[in-house]
Amino acid sequence: MKRRDFLRAAAASAIAACAPTTTPTASGDVVAAMSLERKVGQLMSVAFHGTKITSSLESMIRDRGVGGVILYSENFTDAASLAKLVADLDQIARDAKSVPLFFEIDQEGGPVIRINKGATILPGQMALAATADPERSVRTAATIAATELRAFGVNWNFAPVADVNDEPTNPIISNRSFSSDPARVSSLVTAAVQAYSAAGFFCCAKHFPGHGSTTTDSHTGLPKIEADRETLDRIELPPFRAAIAAGVPAIMSAHIVVPALDATPELPVTLSRAVMTDLLRNTMGFQGLVVTDDLEMGALKNVGEAAAGLRALQAGADYLLFRFDESSQLEGHRLITEAVRSGSLGSADLDQSVRRVVGAKRRFGVLDGRREQSAPDLAANARTALELARGATTLLRNRGVLPLRGRILAVSPTNADISFFEGQATLGSVIVAKRPDAIAQSMPLHPSAAEIDKVVIASRAADMVVVGTTNLFAYPEQVDLVRALAKEKPVAVVALRGPYDILSIPDVAAYLCAYDSREPSLTAAAEVLLGERKPSGSLPAIVPGFFSIGAGMHDFA
Repeated sequence: MKRRDFLRAAAASAIAACAPTTTPTASGDVVAAMSLERKVGQLMSVAFHGTKITSSLESMIRDRGVGGVILYSENFTDAASLAKLVADLDQIARDAKSVPLFFEIDQEGGPVIRINKGATILPGQMALAATADPERSVRTAATIAATELRAFGVNWNFAPVADVNDEPTNPIISNRSFSSDPARVSSLVTAAVQAYSAAGFFCCAKHFPGHGSTTTDSHTGLPKIEADRETLDRIELPPFRAAIAAGVPAIMSAHIVVPALDATPELPVTLSRAVMTDLLRNTMGFQGLVVTDDLEMGALKNVGEAAAGLRALQAGADYLLFRFDESSQLEGHRLITEAVRSGSLGSADLDQSVRRVVGAKRRFGVLDGRREQSAPDLAANARTALELARGATTLLRNRGVLPLRGRILAVSPTNADISFFEGQATLGSVIVAKRPDAIAQSMPLHPSAAEIDKVVIASRAADMVVVGTTNLFAYPEQVDLVRALAKEKPVAVVALRGPYDILSIPDVAAYLCAYDSREPSLTAAAEVLLGERKPSGSLPAIVPGFFSIGAGMHDFA
């Protein structure tokens, strides 16, 4: 069977499996027909390890009626196996006469993707914002993502990122954000939400009330934003107001502490009724689905995943992202069920959240699934992705280094992006493909002194050196590498994450922003480095003390 035919068949199978099977009451009320256990389950999403459906996952679907499954790259090898997995999981839900499942994924583009084979690798949000027509670029990317994900059976993308990245040392948002300017972020979040809506695809704005000013990664610790309320209203909150105005169907909470919104010491806003209900619901008027970020993240380790799930519902969340820990999934379900029975979580509140979940599934076609999806034109979409990346590549400095001439040494980290795939292209491999006499060297994010010395020795056989860098504030060894190479040969630096690396290497001779390390962006960067194409991107974020929004050379001099 040809690959395209297989994808079409697998997607059709997944859609067919989505027919509603929960028996409604005589009045047609699906929620009223649910047991308490299945109502609680409907507010939970769970994850699993490996490519085979685990007995625990199957039990969560059959016995507790979970609302969805969040899918990670470890669960499939390519888009075709993803489509097959979705079909199999939906069949389990159908056999159990459960409400059809949400299938959720983080396919933001750029630094955060889950599908790297059989799907279009799109530039990330900051790259799209660097193009000449950012709103058009964002709409194009969101439409491609929605069309392809639907064809694979996925029905919810955790995008767009609505954070304003106004902190250059932010370790987890950075190039996932559109800009450091709240107005730009607001307009592009609006464009993304509208594009997903036009495609009839479920999306969510994240991470409320804004993760862009943090200096801690909430996957590993508990970030805090010390800004006052006026600053939050001016910087962090406008993109979420814009998303709500555009009709965003879901908003994801951030596991961060914001004393100006809730003064309770060390309380993540996900667990704060003052933020989740009083601010988001009552003040900002959001009536859609409130989903938590991953409850297994380090920011909640002092609370515990199961307890955090209950407390998030009590704060006003509707939908809980449990991750891999099977015992936490079971314990979370038990705690929430007992809380409803004891009255510490109101049954009316529970029913309201379940109705929001089921209503969202009805609105976005998850409950009917009668439309067969044609296979996406991956070749055409790949060409579009490359054109978007070409439009984004931003040259901020060139002191006679570019275009690169003579024999080139290209050095780059093997895992520059947040989500990493074995065997993915590097800046060096892309340059060598274009210039076979070039030398490619791959480096870890924390190169040792011996590894740096090895690269410096290799540079002596080259005429010019290009180095890909990643968040130099977090990886000072890469700074040592660039400085050591600059003593030997002219060096061009390509920033493979945010545009802020020049803050650590202010004297670098040439500085180019690719905004991510996926192949389309690497190809576009290589074309500029080698003089095959002139740069055309414009900086969408302030680099303090160096470059303003809109900076960018459109020629080499």
